[in-house]
Amino acid sequence: MDTTNISLTTSDILDKVFEPNGKGYDPAEVDAFLDRIIEDYRSFENYYKESHAYIIDLEKQFRTIREKCSEQEIELAKLKSRMAGIRDDGTATVDNINLLDRIDKLERELWRLGGDPSAIK
Repeated sequence: MDTTNISLTTSDILDKVFEPNGKGYDPAEVDAFLDRIIEDYRSFENYYKESHAYIIDLEKQFRTIREKCSEQEIELAKLKSRMAGIRDDGTATVDNINLLDRIDKLERELWRLGGDPSAIK
């Protein structure tokens, strides 16, 4: 909300002095009305301050999220480039089966010799 168009503050309203003219008015009625206006202005000022602080907080959160999103996009691009050469079509080839069979035989031999294949790094 643009506050540059607001010409009165609560102090302007509170300190305003009306000069009675010959036709007159009821000063108590004017004061009571101005008191209502002052309360509205106070409410408005509080709402504006709270809203402004909330907007600033949301903008900070948005910037943080946008930075994290950018970092994630960079990481995703890196992972995509790393994974570009890897393809899994779900079929087992004879070479894969032979390699798995060989690994199984080597693990059994390690167990027979008293070693733990899972402890090898």
